[in-house]
Amino acid sequence: MTEPDTYFAPAKRLDQGDVYLQTIKILGLRSAIQVLNILPNLVAILNMERQIVFTNKAFTKYLETKKFEDGLGLRPGELIECIHSHDHINGCGTGKDCKYCGAVLTLLKSQETGVKQEGNANITVTKDEKQIDLDFHIIASPITVDNEIFYIVVFTENRK
Repeated sequence: MTEPDTYFAPAKRLDQGDVYLQTIKILGLRSAIQVLNILPNLVAILNMERQIVFTNKAFTKYLETKKFEDGLGLRPGELIECIHSHDHINGCGTGKDCKYCGAVLTLLKSQETGVKQEGNANITVTKDEKQIDLDFHIIASPITVDNEIFYIVVFTENRK
């Protein structure tokens, strides 16, 4: 018996060349990028396939990476190293447990409705060989750039 392409969200991805071309479109929004880069929230811009085409400076700092380009083409769970992001060969959103993830649910709802959606996500990551639960408030909202739909996704840590 073969494994299905996905247990939850669509598995389709664009190749890195297409993701790069989308990133060029987003970087063309210079004023918007400047605004996103001063925000303290973690902000990612995703394509229709839920792949990252941009992350702001707060996101790269949070991940302790030097540049946002390191995450291009990944999905959010893969970038932050969710423990479930590699449960399925097609990555974040396609595993059996992904149907419970508030991040992917919020994004899919925004894709379905075409309007801003909000939700909460508890994402477990491994850091320093320990599992840590991250608790985020998620906002996903569509934007159109050159007749192409993208999604601004804002991750704000819920303080306990």
